Amino acid sequence: MRFGWWENTVVRNLDYREAWAAAMRRTVDVEEDIGCEPALSVVRMGDTTAATASIAQIPVRSNARGWELTAHPSLESRRVDGAWREIRDLAEELVIGRTQRLMVHVEGPWSFGANVEYRGHALLRDRPAFRDCAVTLGEAVAEAAQWWSEAMGSAGNPAEVIIAVHEPRVAEVASGLSGSTDFDTFDPVDRQILAGVWERFASQVHRPMVLNTHGPLDDEVVYAVGASEWEAVVVAPEQLQSSAAKDRIGQLIGTGQRIGWALGSAEVAAGIEGGESAAVNMLNQWRQWSFEEGMLPRMVDVVVPEGVRTKGEASEAAAAARIAVSSLVKG
Repeated sequence: MRFGWWENTVVRNLDYREAWAAAMRRTVDVEEDIGCEPALSVVRMGDTTAATASIAQIPVRSNARGWELTAHPSLESRRVDGAWREIRDLAEELVIGRTQRLMVHVEGPWSFGANVEYRGHALLRDRPAFRDCAVTLGEAVAEAAQWWSEAMGSAGNPAEVIIAVHEPRVAEVASGLSGSTDFDTFDPVDRQILAGVWERFASQVHRPMVLNTHGPLDDEVVYAVGASEWEAVVVAPEQLQSSAAKDRIGQLIGTGQRIGWALGSAEVAAGIEGGESAAVNMLNQWRQWSFEEGMLPRMVDVVVPEGVRTKGEASEAAAAARIAVSSLVKG
């Protein structure tokens, strides 16, 4: 399944109405031919952990280190719930009929378990509690995706919903998560267990999913990716700075895994020129891997990397991604 490109952008200093309008100008109201329907990212909040907890109706409250589970909804939880209601209400007003493809961004179970505390320690430390939250998260994301599909589609023609799963802490989980103190450590999680939790999540959500670890993929994570099912896996720019890391990605592609090629910071900032440069860099690397050039547009999507941006910066970044993928499609 091709997506062409997608963005991982949180736009600052905009209300949600303006954010929806700007997102559609970047994604839907464009001229470039990317060879497929673009995926409009649902407007994001600044904190993916809190937004994901709200989707799952898991009450949390802030503490000095981030978030912790609580027995009852906190003021922060209620605020995030209200933000989601506003985002959905505005989508019904502004988005219906404009696109048939949406991307919902959530935090994956491993990073959620690392970022949220339970009784003073990372949720991962309590296996039954982590399992319950992970299962609840999968069920809730499936329900949310169903709502977006039905609400944004038309009679007999539901919208396609893709789930962007953000796992920025999975590499830490695989290598041994640090605790709240120097004496609070967590044993490395076996790669087969990493893959198993992802597989359970995928079986619950039952939607196309893309994985973004916000950084390089090490051997443990690459194994877990290969043992689970992802429509695409984001490859960070720093992944392509060493021969060993490049070989790791080449092997992943060789197994049939599609990738999302994240643009570098200079390419993002340069807009159209950055997109043209990125397309050349992708083609050169593809040739180094000795893959058939005609496979490139089918196996690679272009991704705007995770970042908080102004409206102008978001537009430049999106333009770079659109130009890059359009150039690849045109050959």
